[in-house]
Order: sequence, then C-alpha cells, then structure tokens
Amino acid sequence: MSRYILGFDVGGTKISAVIGDEGGNIIAKVSRPTVRHLGKKRLIQQMIEMGHSVMEKAGSADVSKIGIIFAGLVDSEKGIVKVSPNILGLNNFAITRPLSDEFGVEAVLENDATAATIAERVYGSGRNVDNFVYLTLSTGIGGGAFVNGRLMRGAHGMAGEMGHMVIMSNGPVCGCGRRGCLEAIAGGRGIARRVAENISAVRDSELFSKVKPNEIDARTVFEYKKKGDMFAQLIVEETIYYLAVGIVNIVNILDPELVIIGGGIANAGRELFQPLRAAVNQEFKSMYRQVKIVRGMKNGHDIAPIAVPVYLEGLEAKASG
Repeated sequence: MSRYILGFDVGGTKISAVIGDEGGNIIAKVSRPTVRHLGKKRLIQQMIEMGHSVMEKAGSADVSKIGIIFAGLVDSEKGIVKVSPNILGLNNFAITRPLSDEFGVEAVLENDATAATIAERVYGSGRNVDNFVYLTLSTGIGGGAFVNGRLMRGAHGMAGEMGHMVIMSNGPVCGCGRRGCLEAIAGGRGIARRVAENISAVRDSELFSKVKPNEIDARTVFEYKKKGDMFAQLIVEETIYYLAVGIVNIVNILDPELVIIGGGIANAGRELFQPLRAAVNQEFKSMYRQVKIVRGMKNGHDIAPIAVPVYLEGLEAKASG
C-alpha cells in the first residue's frame, strides 16, 4: 500500500500544496498566490492551513513525510531557507521545524530546481540515466545534474546554477549582479526585456504594437512567432542560439547523455525543441557528441516535493543495506 506524502512548492508567484503517493501520483492540490511581504509567521500559518485543506480534499489525514521545495538558496541538511529572493523577510528561516511539529512527521527541504532534477531522476526521463542535466526555463533559468548516478550538490550546496554562466560579455545585468548571464538573456524576463528594448521593431509589428509592454512574455513571443511575426521570429532565433551556447558549455563540462528541459518556456513544444536540437548540434563544432534533448515532465513542479523525500528515503535504504 502506497504511503501519502504532503508536498509544498513555495514559489515567486504561487504557493502550492499537494498530496501524492510514492508512485508520483498526485491525489489533490490547492494553490494560493504568493504575497511578497508575507513574512515567516504568516507563511507558516498559510502553509499549515493549506496542508490541512489539501489533506481534507484528498480524503486522507495520514501522511508519512513532508517535502518542501523553495525558490531560493536553501540548506537542505538543516531545513533552512538561507536566501529568499521572492518573499521578503525569510532569510535564515528554519522552515521545516514548525511544519514537522504541526503534522507530526519528518519534513525535508530542497531548492526548487534541484527538486525538479530529483523528480526527473525518480519519475521522469532521468530514470536509469546516470549522467543527465536538467534545465528549467521559466522567468529565470535554473537546473541541476546527476553525475555518475549521484546528485551534484557542490561544496556549498549551490551546484546547478546553470543560468548564471556568462555567455555575452558586457551583456545585460542579471539579477545576480553579473552581466550577460544566460538567465538575463534567454530566461522569460530576459526575452521580454529584449522585446521591450527594441521600441521601433515593436511599433512596426502588427501584433506586438497592440500589446502593452508589461503583457509581453516568452509565451507571447513564441505564439507570435507561430503566427508569422518577423520580429518574434528574430527574438526566438536569438534565444535558441543563446540557449544552444549555454547547453553546449554545460555538455562540454559535464558530458551528460541527456539534457532534460522543463519550465514554462518548454511549453512552446516543437517551436523550441526542433530548432534547439539543430542549434546545439551545430554549436558542438569539432567537440560533437551524441546527446539527447528531451522535454521534462509537464507536472514536474507538482511531483517535485513528493519526489524529494522518496529519493532521500531511497538513499538511506541503500546506505543501510
């Protein structure tokens, strides 16, 4: 009989609570918008309320573990949010303890991109693949990797910050403070910025000229490209080139057999993946090797907080065995 896991995804735009089983099946889900000034006490209160609500919705009051994924820098061993870029007042926040006390089970914490990488290893395309990279293309760009069957964490638990490699010297300023990071150019916010900066091209575009600047996002750009807008096509082609450069950089360093791409921009489907595969193959030059590029699980962020405790439990079982 599968045990149920309570999972939380604390992100920049929404907070979700899910109930899932060890097989990765999501039984119930509730979501709330993220309030930037929520603070520690009110966030915990909201998560507790959402936890009880989703358990009631699932018809289950019995969970064996709690998984929490967070969009920020975390200390997963101590269960502490170290840096919170999206919700104010959460730096150095011991988030797991009050939830563990409330629900009476162990709670584990993981960075959201690392958790999505783990989810691909446990339930997705990364099963039985010892060397793969996961990239999440959303507002920003994050990721993670398994190398020789082990999750790559690094000396400070910060490995996998794929979006913060510089690929354009003296390029636009990134949120990290450096210039020309992959995230600043090819992340969702970077794509929207590149459109908005070219005022003359926006005015000349029949489609973009009818949209308010704050309504332009990556989804809009790919949608307009499909409709034949030449400016959107240029932006998409540039984005794919920058992503290809970044992916080949990663492949040259880690030599994975698989690159899994998730996040909202992956929803562009063939409009993204077909030209991206071709651009990556071309960018390899004489360093070419066989690497598959596949789409991540569509519900990866729902499954990620379930996958983390399942994965950690599997590691413990191996260690004790």
